Amino acid sequence: MPSVSVIVPCYNEEGNIEELVSRTEETFRKHGIDGEIILVNDASTDGTAEKIREVMRRWPNVVTETHPRNLGIAGGWRTGLRLSRGEYVLITDADLQYAPEDDAKLIAKARETRADIVQGFRIGHNYSAPVRYVLSLGLCWTLNLIFWRRLHDIKSGFIVFKREVFRDVLDVRYSYRYFQHFVTISAVSKGYSIVQVPIIFYARQWGSSFITNPFSFSIKSLRDLPKAFWEFLILNRLMRRGSRCPA
Repeated sequence: MPSVSVIVPCYNEEGNIEELVSRTEETFRKHGIDGEIILVNDASTDGTAEKIREVMRRWPNVVTETHPRNLGIAGGWRTGLRLSRGEYVLITDADLQYAPEDDAKLIAKARETRADIVQGFRIGHNYSAPVRYVLSLGLCWTLNLIFWRRLHDIKSGFIVFKREVFRDVLDVRYSYRYFQHFVTISAVSKGYSIVQVPIIFYARQWGSSFITNPFSFSIKSLRDLPKAFWEFLILNRLMRRGSRCPA
């Protein structure tokens, strides 16, 4: 039984799959981690499915499932969680912007602190995309302000959870266009402890991001805010307060 399940939603990532798995497996070996890698093919239209089959023939601890239609990052997380067996789950991206070598850093911190969640926060990057970088910083600042938080990188998608914590974090009332921006907010609104560790955010290794227009993406992201404000700041707070009331 693996102790860690690495969940990776994959959409048109055929050029990144082999390196992602190879580097993750080397990280497992180097740090003595008993892990599995769950690659969720989110209805890719390129050669992602074949690449996944290739790495599965080489590494038997790679698990996969293919979505018949695109369900987005959060949909990939839910499928990966269902397939997972580890005590901890680690979510990351397939594009190698989060280094697989840093998996060990987050896993070690989770075991050391026993925190419910350990999140990698981006202290720098090695790529040139100033507009996207500024918009990302602006969205982080906005989310911290609205949800009364002081987290370094509130929307980083490089996170280790205790498995049952992740299940609860994904259990939300509403449908969100980009729930990945609110996964940390969902966690803290439910009272889970979080520790953040610094990481570097790297350039995409192959292919292109699904974010083709950063301005349009940012505006669409803001449409989720009213629902998120109501659910994560108002309703969850009322429910937690009610749970502390004497019977």
